[in-house]
Amino acid sequence: MNHPLSGSHQSSKAGEESWISISLSSIGPGFVFTMAVLGTGDIVANTTAGAGYRYSLIWTLILVFICRFVWVNTAAKYVLVTGESLLTGYGRLGKGVVWAVLILVIVTRHFSNMVVIVMTGSAVDLLLPLPTVWSSAIWATLFTLAGFTMMFWGGYPVIETFCKALVVFMGVSLVVAALLSDPDPVGILAGTFVPSLPQAQGLYSAVLIVMALIGTEAGALHNVSYTYFIREKGWTDLSYLKRQRVDLVFGIVCMFVMAALLQIAAAGTIHPLGVDVEETEDMARVFYNQQGRLGLIVFALGLWGASFSSLVGGSTGYGLILTDICRTFVPYFKQSREKRVGDQAVKLDPLFRAAVTFWCFSPLYIFLTNVRPVWLVLTVMAIQVVMIPLLATSLLIITNRKSLMGEHRNGWFTNLVMGTLVLLALYFTYVHAGEFWNSLTG
Repeated sequence: MNHPLSGSHQSSKAGEESWISISLSSIGPGFVFTMAVLGTGDIVANTTAGAGYRYSLIWTLILVFICRFVWVNTAAKYVLVTGESLLTGYGRLGKGVVWAVLILVIVTRHFSNMVVIVMTGSAVDLLLPLPTVWSSAIWATLFTLAGFTMMFWGGYPVIETFCKALVVFMGVSLVVAALLSDPDPVGILAGTFVPSLPQAQGLYSAVLIVMALIGTEAGALHNVSYTYFIREKGWTDLSYLKRQRVDLVFGIVCMFVMAALLQIAAAGTIHPLGVDVEETEDMARVFYNQQGRLGLIVFALGLWGASFSSLVGGSTGYGLILTDICRTFVPYFKQSREKRVGDQAVKLDPLFRAAVTFWCFSPLYIFLTNVRPVWLVLTVMAIQVVMIPLLATSLLIITNRKSLMGEHRNGWFTNLVMGTLVLLALYFTYVHAGEFWNSLTG
């Protein structure tokens, strides 16, 4: 392991970069993080929230995005202060945490990619249907190959460039979708600033949706991946602290705006019809019936952008996490840090390439099943809530150690927000365990 304060000698450079001098062209990990996170989980959870409860659950986005910023910023600060990876920090608490993360990374990425691959194929099929019942599966396979090529041979630099362009594309698409829904400004303001938890309506209860929103928006493993994106960018010490914070602010604001626009679009388009959203085709049909061909195009393009970006961004981030764990902790694969330094090291690492290969192609069997994509998304995302206490508590412990963080250890606000998030996750997991189990089995 690196010296606990190996990054502290760089602190004299931390103030050299002014906030004004930081331009959009000089940042990037936040955009990759945004598009990795803004996947089908966000599309489905926010669309379902708007469809079932109109604007009533927008307020939850403010809370979870504050939590997400504090969490991710704290994790990034740890990496910049200590000079070591976040998983190395978790390893200081015992290898049990590391093994749990490794298992969760492998399993949750597999099922998450299963969902995004299905959604990618469905989105393209809505616009360009092929004359076969396998049209969606064919399109999904083709775009999976495209994403695999970007990750396997392009690596992080290619993914960052792609995600920057996609943020703009997705933002425009969602603004158009929201405007087409004839939004109610008063209702939006009330739903944003007046918290409420409506009684269950339709197929999905408000509690399940809030759990899914916490799982997708507050995040868990995705928050860990951001620290690897900044390392791939070359931000490795305190001289990059201001740039990292600006980068993350841009990313979090983009996430909030897109998530809110999704709820607004669904509230004005799907909610008035009183229909339950069970399939991607249900969403597409409603947008087409209510907004015509333009509505269908906007919906399909937005769904494709979120799905495909989640495939490449999410798999890249999880691949970096898996590679670091194996090279640092797993005896057979352990490798010294010096051997892994270099712009091309991770991209060419056989473990990274094996991981993205597995996550791209192992989920394709989904096309031989009858699993409902919307149900699968809500289930996978809600399950991630139980991961929050483990990861957030571990982060709290290591970032409060003066021996590791020095003067940069957590303040009271960070500890309050992180502690509250842990309690919320435990509350939803325990108190509503029965309802959650019924949603899985019913």
